Amino acid sequence: MTHERSKQACSAGKTLSLKDARVNESRNMGCVPDFLTVEIPPYLLNEHYDDRYFDVVNAIEEAKHVFFQGSRLMELFSAMGPGRNAFRIGETGFGAGRVLIALLDFLDDCGLTDIAITYNSVELHPVNFERMAAILGGFRTEVGPLIDLLVRTYSRVEISRPGWHQIQLTRPFGLLTLNLWIGEALEMVHALTIPCDAWFLDGHGPKKNPSMWRHELLLAIGEKTVTGGTCATYTVAGEVRRGLIAAGFSVEQCPGFGGKKSVLKAIKL
Repeated sequence: MTHERSKQACSAGKTLSLKDARVNESRNMGCVPDFLTVEIPPYLLNEHYDDRYFDVVNAIEEAKHVFFQGSRLMELFSAMGPGRNAFRIGETGFGAGRVLIALLDFLDDCGLTDIAITYNSVELHPVNFERMAAILGGFRTEVGPLIDLLVRTYSRVEISRPGWHQIQLTRPFGLLTLNLWIGEALEMVHALTIPCDAWFLDGHGPKKNPSMWRHELLLAIGEKTVTGGTCATYTVAGEVRRGLIAAGFSVEQCPGFGGKKSVLKAIKL
């Protein structure tokens, strides 16, 4: 896969001003300026939507805050009860696998064992494994072995073929099975035969990629979520809140992470 359009449009990189930049206290970086200017490398720009794949500031910790805390993963694991170890996650917007890498790191450190995670995700414009490695390279100090593991297994995926592709990863917490749908998000949701326990809504924002947030898709996600299941997303756009409510979720706005003031979490009623 070539990305000449991206390189031409962003050959010198882009700069991003993060207003009211906030940094997690654990980073211990001291005083933070009101405007933090960060250069966005060209390979982080998704040329299909003219938008970066993720925030360039501490994106692994951002994923843990927005998606794992927002969807109350540890509470859901605790509520599974004895004898049940299977847990299903849905994701809209696989990208380069940043949220999956963050999840593997989170689960490796959570102290759980013998958990079987099914991770259903979708990507309409899959990147090749070389670009995946480049995009994730900024996290190598934190999660280098996990990046190598994902890139190595993902390199065997025939990304030019639409439909389901499966990857299995054995980890200290148990087994994670990635079911990656190459194609459109609504097609993936309709193809699911078992509802999910939690959803991570991580496509590009409503202004850049409105089809990822249309009511038809959110309604389908509601139908493919168990009662008491959760979803979480970084966007607090009104149409997304209304769409989730219409899909049967109780929606709450919560504190965000870094330069993002607020995020959403929801529970399926």
